[in-house]
Amino acid sequence: MSALSNNAVVDNRQELRPVRFTETGRMRLGKMLKAARHTKGWSVSETQFKTRGYEEALFIATNQPVPKDVGISAATVNRYERGKLDNLDWRSLSLLCFVLKPIDPVTNQPLEPTNALYIACEHPPYNDAKLYEEITDS
Repeated sequence: MSALSNNAVVDNRQELRPVRFTETGRMRLGKMLKAARHTKGWSVSETQFKTRGYEEALFIATNQPVPKDVGISAATVNRYERGKLDNLDWRSLSLLCFVLKPIDPVTNQPLEPTNALYIACEHPPYNDAKLYEEITDS
């Protein structure tokens, strides 16, 4: 995505470790996405519509033809929120971050897609359970 900026929290000098999504990490990320959607007052269907509009605008802005499958389906949004996706899709995750703008629990800024992956992997510093205690999804 052209709007992507890389403001990753994890320092490249930190020890590298295998990247595996954990159930806890996916659930934490899903809870954050759902809380952000609720903050905006959107239904899952409205989120589908908003992601479609955002991605269409990116294609139009770059003078590219708009594919038929832009946006994220309501079913996929729901699976992300429930932490039920074993393989997180970069495009979908980026769209959700850019449209919903969940707050990064470490930086208190809008969550960058790279940092969302760190949450899903429970990579330091995103592995501290205290970071997620105040996030509500209702």
